[in-house]
Amino acid sequence: MDSTMWPELPPDVLREVSRHLGDARDFVHFHAVCKPWRDSHEPGRTTRMQWVLPWLLAPDNNKTPLRLRCVFSRTTYQARPPFSGARLRNWVASADGTAVWYLAERPSLSLRDPLTGAVTLLLPPFPQDNGRWESSPSGVVYSDGTLLLRCLSKHDGTIKLKVALLRPGDLAWTVVERRFKSTDLYDLYVCYYQGKIILTVDGPVMTPDDEAGVVGDVLVVPRPCEPDDYYHERSYVLESRGELLCVSIYTNQDYPEAFGGAASLPGLVRALYVSVHTLQEEGSSVPGRMRWVRKHGHLLADRMLFLEWPNSFAVDSSRPGSGHAVSGGCAYFVCWDDGVVPNRPCCVFRYNLIDNMAKFVDRLPEGWNRSMNTWLFHQPSIAPSEVYN
Repeated sequence: MDSTMWPELPPDVLREVSRHLGDARDFVHFHAVCKPWRDSHEPGRTTRMQWVLPWLLAPDNNKTPLRLRCVFSRTTYQARPPFSGARLRNWVASADGTAVWYLAERPSLSLRDPLTGAVTLLLPPFPQDNGRWESSPSGVVYSDGTLLLRCLSKHDGTIKLKVALLRPGDLAWTVVERRFKSTDLYDLYVCYYQGKIILTVDGPVMTPDDEAGVVGDVLVVPRPCEPDDYYHERSYVLESRGELLCVSIYTNQDYPEAFGGAASLPGLVRALYVSVHTLQEEGSSVPGRMRWVRKHGHLLADRMLFLEWPNSFAVDSSRPGSGHAVSGGCAYFVCWDDGVVPNRPCCVFRYNLIDNMAKFVDRLPEGWNRSMNTWLFHQPSIAPSEVYN
């Protein structure tokens, strides 16, 4: 077929082909062809892949096998990766949670399957640092084929943020660097939305040169203000049905004193609070200025939110395989408190956004930590070397 005819393929044909993309490489290449092909993707439609309950993929510590945890059955699967000496902090995940890869820098920059080692996608070298980054990046492949990589590092009391963007058809990375007045790596949230890099930051950590607003392809938006009497723990930014959502997790300032007088799991459950905001035009005289506006939980009753980095995502609650283990109108996330579970601080919670009630789901095994417990909403094609509860 003449390549000039590709954009003219009937939409129903494109949708049917898109539904059968079960391989990450095919997915990325399909959506990189042209805009009509990207628009053919239908979030929430079942593909030939088997949808099951979501998994958590543990961050790699370079000493143990890959570990996947089904928090709903409280079962962990281990698999030996087909490589050695690699550090898998640099996960790259699909924005909808259906695939995950690791970013390999040698012998050439590429996305690789973490279980087979197969090259999924070759990438152009980074334009700086002799083709490498000073520390491990991680990122997201969005539904239009855009790849965003993010790296945070501390320098002299500030946070250095580096973002690399590769859009479909690009031959080279677009690299953005910013510095922020903060020592907390968890105060910055990065995503790609409607052709721009969105940086959500705590207002006080912005430098004078990073006023809220649009600077080139970067939009800086202050994080939603925290409610009275609550501490901000973590926020996550994700797209759902064309909206950009910021989901923030808080704990009551009186915890643990007001919830039993000592740190405890039941007390932490009662102390949790989750809010959701959507990005909207501010309506001011400043062009492009945006702000976060509260979105009430009942408007999310038909969705489930899975929160982590790099790939927080929303899932239709009617998706096949959802069953009774997961519920619409709820957010699922990892939370930690060393005072509650010494040396094993990571727990998974479900928060009902309609009645504002948290529920304990699972305590993660020893060795899991609070960083990059990646959600994966697809049956992993592995033959586990070990299964344990």
